[in-house]
Amino acid sequence: MSFWESKLGSVVGVLLLAWVLAVGTAGFRVHRATHPPRETGDFDFGSMHIPVDKVQFTAPDGVRLVGWLIHGDPQMPPVLLCHDLGASKASMVNLGIDLHERGHTVLLFDFRGHGESEGEGSTLGLDEKRDVLGALDWLGARMGREASRVGVYGVGMGAHAAVLAASDRSSLRVLVLDGLYPDASYPLARDVFAGWQPGVRHLSFLSNGLFALMSRARIGDHRAAERLPGLLGRDLLLLAPEGDRELMAATQRMVESVPEQRDVDGNMVVLPVTQGDGLYGADFDRHREQVVHFFAERLTPGPVASHIGR
Repeated sequence: MSFWESKLGSVVGVLLLAWVLAVGTAGFRVHRATHPPRETGDFDFGSMHIPVDKVQFTAPDGVRLVGWLIHGDPQMPPVLLCHDLGASKASMVNLGIDLHERGHTVLLFDFRGHGESEGEGSTLGLDEKRDVLGALDWLGARMGREASRVGVYGVGMGAHAAVLAASDRSSLRVLVLDGLYPDASYPLARDVFAGWQPGVRHLSFLSNGLFALMSRARIGDHRAAERLPGLLGRDLLLLAPEGDRELMAATQRMVESVPEQRDVDGNMVVLPVTQGDGLYGADFDRHREQVVHFFAERLTPGPVASHIGR
């Protein structure tokens, strides 16, 4: 009798088959989580008499990105708007208009693998960091010099990418981070093991490993929770949805990890829902008020202002 015909062999065979099925299912879910359908959208800026250019620029690794540049007061610092996984620049239009009305030049763009930009799939903020850096470089070239003070609003994946980029660029001075997760493992495990808490808590090593194989990026090397304490001299506002207690707790821990600094602000605001959950009515107004007020208060013109050419 061979080993596989024995009772022990049968048990081992069943366990191996179960493991193969588990890995295969997890791999499918990781791919699905990192390859959302492209959301495209347009907006009639002309009917609102808002000066907008459709622009293209490249990330440092050569990926072509597409965005909208809403022109504002050249004396005011510009703001980058960074959308969430599966969304597009169109999801940022309302906030972009609000910031434009306060005088800011605003750049909304599609991350790689999203909207009209090149690329396939997402790394949940890891490679998207390069897209934020590309946007900063493009703004600097457009202005004729490096922008010394830039604001950024990011939601979910966009918030994660913004923190990683800010750790490399001191010009990102004011950051509003909506639904920021500690690292890419956080949303990945939630998606792959949706509704199964034991999997979320104990099997994230499986989804992380499959993610690394597919994306060639190690989550542990790019953790927003580890980069935030190093963003000294920046103004930070973290927004957390009150309906997600786990994310609220994670956000609170990240806020507490930031050293107290004189003349800069770092705090957390809990809202009924945030941009990533969908905003309507009073929730939309409250969210907009928090974000726009923080930029108005903290993102003021520096000693050097530059003209952004049309």
